[in-house]
Amino acid sequence: MTKLEMYRAYARFVKRMLLLGGIYPMTKSSILYRQLPVLTLLTSFIMFFGVVRFCLYNFNNLSVFTKGLSLVGSFSLMIVKAFMFIIYRKQFYELHSTLELMYNEVLENTQFRPIVLSTINLFRYPAYMVYYLILGTMSLYIFAPVIIIGYEGIKGVEPKHYSLPFLTNFPWIDGTPGIIYQIQFLFETQCVWFIIFVTGGVDSSYGFYLFQMIGLLRAMSFECENSLKSSSEFESTLYNCIKKQIGLLRCRDIIQQIYGPIVLDLMLTNAVVLCALIFQAFQTEMTVGKMLIFVIYGLLKTIQAFMYSWYGSIITSESEAFQRSVYCSKWYEYSENVMLMKNVLIVLTQKPIVLISCHFSHISLNIFIKIINTSMSYYFLLQTFDERNIMNQQVASS
Repeated sequence: MTKLEMYRAYARFVKRMLLLGGIYPMTKSSILYRQLPVLTLLTSFIMFFGVVRFCLYNFNNLSVFTKGLSLVGSFSLMIVKAFMFIIYRKQFYELHSTLELMYNEVLENTQFRPIVLSTINLFRYPAYMVYYLILGTMSLYIFAPVIIIGYEGIKGVEPKHYSLPFLTNFPWIDGTPGIIYQIQFLFETQCVWFIIFVTGGVDSSYGFYLFQMIGLLRAMSFECENSLKSSSEFESTLYNCIKKQIGLLRCRDIIQQIYGPIVLDLMLTNAVVLCALIFQAFQTEMTVGKMLIFVIYGLLKTIQAFMYSWYGSIITSESEAFQRSVYCSKWYEYSENVMLMKNVLIVLTQKPIVLISCHFSHISLNIFIKIINTSMSYYFLLQTFDERNIMNQQVASS
């Protein structure tokens, strides 16, 4: 498979994820399709309510409390993702159409293809990994209660334990296998659809759009370094690069609008989720099913945090590389061309493209390091609380 074919397959994958999640940018869509993100938001709110009630109900039991805490973080992130794509639907369409037009124009030049497609594997593999990890995690959540119910039925265990896919506590669920339980089970099962395709679509589209921006910056750098023969050609090349840079700056602003709150929430929730998973792994008796959930879910959250932060560092590095290529392009040999000197000045005085999350933090690898450090700090804090609870129980029993 050629790099171009890989890119086409990657683009189709992202489009399919966004379509199935109901958030693909389209000028004309049905009313039902436009309501899918709203349905995602409502579903996530209901599930968030259920897992928060579960956590409050088991607040005094840290080993059980942390099981629900990891889901609280995940559903809160789902709410933020759905909300951002509802209120910024028009901006998302502008981002998609702008980058698609600019990138396809560059791809038409066969000379640029090896340059702009050179980093394709750094972006498509993490997107595929996130999708399959989400699919694996949700499959374990769905099939676990089904297997338990089937096992208890075969062995004749009484009373039977009718559990739900997620650790929730709703006022209308009392553990009996009635019609309400069946409706709730189906509701949580359809929630899995939104988790897979909204989460996978948002995460993969973030990487996809940054991949296109990085490819454009690399093409601009290559053009400035290798396509210069005369003063007029240099001026024309630099003028086109400035036009593209203006478009990229607009795309950066839209990405900060849409994905900034998502990254900020991810910083908080992923640290909590990883902390809860580590605590559960050392506090509960390990079975094959639990081990699979801990490994797959923990790997998913780690890759997710690394992907968001690393891509932010790459876009900044490529933006700086473009400015260096202009600076090293022997522009001083054409000092008599005033317009060319102005264009050079415009490029060199422009700050590199840096993604900022809600005017709070630069999106870079430092975010990933902070998430890991924070999760470990939270883990040791929970461990201290757990040890104190055990000591208090021993004192009370004696």
